[in-house]
Formats: sequence, structure tokens, C-alpha cells
Amino acid sequence: MKFRGSLACLSAAVAALTTLGADLRTLDGRVFREAEPRKLDEDRLTVKHSGGEAVLFFYEIPEVDRRALGYDTDAALKRLLQQVQELRRSKGSGNEAVSNPGPKMLTPKPAVPAPFAVAPTPAPSAPRLLPAAASIDTGRASLWNGLQPPRPASELPVVGSEDTVTSWELVNHFRSEPPAAAARYGRRTFRVTGVIERIDKSLATRLVRIFLETPDPAVRPVIEWRVDDRYNAFHTQRDGRTLVGQNGRTRTKLLEAGETVVFEVKGGPFEDGVVELKQARRRP
Repeated sequence: MKFRGSLACLSAAVAALTTLGADLRTLDGRVFREAEPRKLDEDRLTVKHSGGEAVLFFYEIPEVDRRALGYDTDAALKRLLQQVQELRRSKGSGNEAVSNPGPKMLTPKPAVPAPFAVAPTPAPSAPRLLPAAASIDTGRASLWNGLQPPRPASELPVVGSEDTVTSWELVNHFRSEPPAAAARYGRRTFRVTGVIERIDKSLATRLVRIFLETPDPAVRPVIEWRVDDRYNAFHTQRDGRTLVGQNGRTRTKLLEAGETVVFEVKGGPFEDGVVELKQARRRP
């Protein structure tokens, strides 16, 4: 994540947040009112807001805001994974040095900075989480504890229209085997079920984006759903936690955060940590 000059980037960030209404929402639902960027680093953004000051990592910020602020998500994810791999290699080298002492000792590589510290390897039954996500969101990750990792995508056939896949499976497959997951789900029609985290409304179309809860903030299933034409208006409430349709004076709650839903979708691309699920139709 390289910036073309701190002053220019800071000016671009100020303009971006002004365009967003001076509010910045993170992927886990936190909202920073009257947010003003103070410092841009390779992997984090320092903002001043109505409640004080906060430091946010790139994987906590929605992709649309990352682009507006000048972040290169692909480069950041590659660098993060490379740092984790280097740490693991350095641990392996250190163990070898202890078990096979000799005149030439191996020097461990420098430790990875705090945000990328890797916790001890979990038991096989624990969820496979991105190390960085585990370090910043342990409370949320605990909701997924005890779930068995699904069979690898490479061992499963392509999905069909009658298959129902959980958000847990999607996240695990795209986290561990992106090419195999793309082959299994890409351009395929299937059903997906999960718990709604929040809803984003389009300004120019009848499409809304439904973010499903995920055990790993670096991989996010997002459903693109078109609101039925029988509602002449629709809007979100409670900071994107409720979607309401309106027909004349009648208002109907369409979706709400925390609700478990089932949609028939068509698998789209996996880019910038987002699993796009297109052409959604709600199913009972």
C-alpha cells in the first residue's frame, strides 16, 4: 500500500470523507461521526472523530472507502500473508536450531508487528481465522467457536441450484482455497444462508447489498438483491441495520440485521476480500 505523497493522500482522504458525509463505517458496524483523517500509513488510517481518535486497519474499512482513500487492498493482503508466512518459517527455523544444535546457529527473523501477531495453532475443530482478524475481533470470532471446518472445496463437486451453502462454508473455502472455491461457486446458481450483518442501499438503482456475518473480516459474503417494484420507495434505518419498503403510506420491514436469510444467488467474482453473490432471489 504505497501512497504518492502524504500531503496529496491526506487531501484526497479529506475529500473522500467529505463526499461520504463525514461519517466512516467499519465492516463490523462501528460508525465514526465527523471523521477526519489525520495520518495514512501502509496498513492503517488514523482518524479524528466526534468521540476522539481511532486507528483503523485496512481490513476494517469497506472496500469502497479503501479505494476512495487510496488503499491498495490486493497489495496489503499479499503483504499480510507474506508476513505471516515469514513468521511461520522463522518459527520453524528456530525449532530446527534447538533440536539440532551445532556450530552454526540459525538466527530467527524479526517478529511480525503487533497487529499481525499469530496466536498458537488452534485445535482442528476451531475455525480457521485470518491471524490479524483473530487479534482484533476475538469477541466476534468466539461466536463461531466449536464449528467444524467444512470439507475442502477441492474435494467437493460444483454446486447446483438445489444446494444450500452456509456463509461459514463460503468464508472457509475462499479463505483457504480461493481457486478451488472459484471453480466450485463461480457463475453457478445455488442457495446461500447466513445472518445479516448490515444492508447498504444504492443511490441510483433498486439494488441493495446485504453483508452476511463472517468469522473472518478479510473474507465477506455480499448478496446483491433487487427490491421488488411493488415498493415505490425504500430506505435503510438504524445505520443500515433495517431495510424498509414503502408503498404509499404503508411501510414494510424487508430485512433486518441479525435475521437468518436464504437467497438463491449466482456466484460472482472474489475480489478485494468480497465474495460477490449476484442476481439474488429470496427463498423461504
